[in-house]
Amino acid sequence: RGVPADFLNTPGTQLNELYLVVNNVAGLDSGAYFHNRDKNTLSLLKEGNFREQASYLGLEQELPGDAAVNFFFLADLSKILARLGNRGYRAVQLEAGAIGGKLYIAAYAQHLGASGLTFYDDEVVKFFSPHAKGKSAIFLVSAGKSASAR
Repeated sequence: RGVPADFLNTPGTQLNELYLVVNNVAGLDSGAYFHNRDKNTLSLLKEGNFREQASYLGLEQELPGDAAVNFFFLADLSKILARLGNRGYRAVQLEAGAIGGKLYIAAYAQHLGASGLTFYDDEVVKFFSPHAKGKSAIFLVSAGKSASAR
């Protein structure tokens, strides 16, 4: 479900799009994915072990490479700013924080860990391109049991 907000055209829509780096999730191959919210589907963008790349994208920290899954929030800021003006950037950040908070709660409810991180903005977009071309990286949540704890 979307986050209720007066800046959304239709209730239930969202400004952020989720891109994932899956390292160790039951039922999913390791790789980079795009979450299509409207269809509630995951599309595999590229298959493979991207632990090293996830660590690099997360400002060269170990946590993203060690996590079971990384949720990268990306948004088309040019469209959002054209529609909402300066308020658009704040709206995207607010929404990312609310959705990220829901991810934290879901992870902790399942006795898993979660942490918000910062990242190399342009490198995140390059990693998920060509699908993510023209978008901006907004937020990153790493979640799941660490590889070393399994």
